Amino acid sequence: MIAVSCKDDPKKEPQAPEGPQEDSVTEILDTLLSAETVQSFSTTGFSDYAKKKVTGFDWNKFRMTSSWQDDSMLVSPFQPEKDFYKYYGPFLKYSPDSSQFIDLDSYNIDIKKDDKGRFIGNEIGPDYEVSLVDVKAGTKTRLVFMGPGGSIEDALWLDNQTLVLMGVLENEKGARMPTLWRFHLPTKTFYLYEIPDTTLADPLMGYWRTERLKKVIIQ
Repeated sequence: MIAVSCKDDPKKEPQAPEGPQEDSVTEILDTLLSAETVQSFSTTGFSDYAKKKVTGFDWNKFRMTSSWQDDSMLVSPFQPEKDFYKYYGPFLKYSPDSSQFIDLDSYNIDIKKDDKGRFIGNEIGPDYEVSLVDVKAGTKTRLVFMGPGGSIEDALWLDNQTLVLMGVLENEKGARMPTLWRFHLPTKTFYLYEIPDTTLADPLMGYWRTERLKKVIIQ
């Protein structure tokens, strides 16, 4: 189960490209990932992990399956606890200009340090949330909220206006597929990309625990 607040049906058909536009706020995408985007993905630790776990894993196999604009996203004041950056700072995903960051973990894992200076994490679960924090505005926007059937393994920024979440999504029939959530900030538009192969999903789950948060002792 996944919940992303929206006024319309979140499983819309991909919008066909309408030709180049000069308006920088408008983003026109193809159903395939661009070579530049694939190159960006290939530099991530999750890409290396996926290629080790899944023989023949290829970012070019992802296809856009839906897109939707979300004008009703849950936004709340960002009021971090005193030691938030001390405990979660190393794991935040900052935009290129450092004005915003993706928070993959604070809702899901309680991270502290023990008397030896080691990161200790306790899973809160079972639900999972990923947020976007605007440091200057002091706001936190919920990007994704899902149950234990899916996962967000990693994230990256393509530029200051575009972020991507990488993971696994469980559909209405209980089948899991490798999934990318691409979010364009100016238009509040999500683009969902999937590989329609349910055998690939389970091997990809767990990167966040064994690699991305390998400095954290998960209890």
